[in-house]
Amino acid sequence: RGGSMQTSMAAESQDLALHGADLIFLGPAEWGVIESVTSYTARGFAKGNRVLYVEPFGSSITLRRMSRFLERERQARPTIEQVGDNLWIYRPRPIGLPGITRWRIASDINGIILARMLRGAASRLGFRDPILWSPLYNSAALLRHFPAALSIFESHDFDAAQARDAAHRALILALEEETCRAADIVMAVTEELAEPLRAFHPQVHVVNCAAAPDFFGRALSPETIVPDAIARLPKPVIGYLGGVDPWKIDIALLHHIARSHPEWSIALVGYVWFGFDRSVFADCPNIHVLGPQPYADFPAFLKGMDVCIMPFPLNETTLRGDALKCYEYLAGGRPVVSTPVPAARRLS
Repeated sequence: RGGSMQTSMAAESQDLALHGADLIFLGPAEWGVIESVTSYTARGFAKGNRVLYVEPFGSSITLRRMSRFLERERQARPTIEQVGDNLWIYRPRPIGLPGITRWRIASDINGIILARMLRGAASRLGFRDPILWSPLYNSAALLRHFPAALSIFESHDFDAAQARDAAHRALILALEEETCRAADIVMAVTEELAEPLRAFHPQVHVVNCAAAPDFFGRALSPETIVPDAIARLPKPVIGYLGGVDPWKIDIALLHHIARSHPEWSIALVGYVWFGFDRSVFADCPNIHVLGPQPYADFPAFLKGMDVCIMPFPLNETTLRGDALKCYEYLAGGRPVVSTPVPAARRLS
C-alpha cells in the first residue's frame, strides 16, 4: 500500500503541475540587477511554460531615480529580449506618469497604460490567456484592465514600512488593499504578511521563499573555485550575500562583531544600494564590502564563507518579510547566524 500510495501521490502532483501555460511576471527591478523572489519564480516556471518578465514601468524621471538608487546606469537594450529557454524580458517604454507612490491617479493611469502595452507584447510573443503575476502593491489598475486568465498578487514585503509620513503610509496600505481585491489569488511569503491581507481577500496563501539546491549546492563541490576577492581574506570569513541596503543591515551590530573579533573577516557580497554609505565601515578594517558579483558566481562566494549571517535590524520590514538569503545559505551548506526574524525563527 505504501508504494501504491506514493505512486498515486506522484501522479497527483504531476497532474497539478503547470505545463504549457503563458505567464507574465511584473518585476520589482530590472532583470539581473538583483535576484528577487519574482525572478526565481519566473525561472522556475520557464522550465515548462513560456514566461515574460516585465521590467519596472513608469516615467523616465522615476526610472532614472531607480537606476541611481541601484547605483547603476540604464543601458539601451531591446524592448523584448529572450534571455533563456521559454524566458523573455519586456522593457516597456518609460511613458508613464511620475509620482505613482504619491498619487493614486498616477498609479491608476500607469496601470491602464501598461495593460495596453502588455497586450501588445503578449501578442508579439503569441501568448494566449496568460497568467498575470504581480508583487507590486500598486498594481490594481493593471490587474483590472489586463485580460488575464488568472491574476495573482504576491506580497514580498511590508511596503508601508518605507513610507515617508502618515499620509504616504495610508496611501500605500489603500493601494495594497485595492490590489488584493483585484487579484484572483493572493499570496505572501510569510504569515506575518498574509494575516492582514485576509481582510480583503478570501484566498490568501502563505508560500515561503526557497532556493535551488542544485545551484547553490555547488558551494559544496570540490570543483568549485573560490574567487580571489574572498579567498584572500584571513579566515574565518563571516559572509553576507545579498543587497547591502539601509533597511536590512544593522550597522551597529556589524561594528560590534568586527570590533569584538578583529581576527575575523566580514565579507559583504552584493549590490550596495543608494542610501547606504559604505564609509560607515571605514574604521573597521576587517569589514570588506566586495560589491556586486555575477549571479553565476554566488555559489563560489558562498564556498568562501565559513559562516553566513543575517544581521538584520528588527523593524517592520524584517519582522514581517521572509529572508531569501537564508534559503540560499542553507542550500549552499553554510551554517547561518541571524537576528530573530521570521525565517530564522521558523527554521531554527
